Amino acid sequence: MDSIKITKDMFVVLTYELYDDKSELLEKVDNPVTHIHGEGKKLLPIIENSLEGKIAGDEIEIKVSSSDGFGEYDPSLVIKDKLSNVPEEFRKVDETIAFVSKSGDTKDFKVTEINDKAIVLDGNHYLAGKSLLYKIKILDVREATQYDKEQAQLDFLRTKA
Repeated sequence: MDSIKITKDMFVVLTYELYDDKSELLEKVDNPVTHIHGEGKKLLPIIENSLEGKIAGDEIEIKVSSSDGFGEYDPSLVIKDKLSNVPEEFRKVDETIAFVSKSGDTKDFKVTEINDKAIVLDGNHYLAGKSLLYKIKILDVREATQYDKEQAQLDFLRTKA
């Protein structure tokens, strides 16, 4: 039997390791990640495109520039404010605070620094400005069922809520 290739609407199961440009391990995901190929909802476009045509058992490495990944680091998204302007429950390093713009859009900012008088918040993704290397192991490839598609849509909506 021929191996099933990853094409649109295929259900893909994979694990990955993520390295920075100094070959330091940033993330190791051993718990399998599922993805419906071609929906563009879960993976970076460069990664999704690189999976096209691969089969279960393949291991691939994908170099991702900051522009193809999580964007360039934007210093204007770093805010320093008086500590007294931030509610006490958010005064913890690594705490995430969601800000809402006048147009209703939300943007998460992470507390990166606190001292006696000031707090520093960073709205950049933690991987912004970094060149990355993904090492991906494809564990399984099969036709996506209607149930798979419904679950993927629910997962997508949960991440947007």
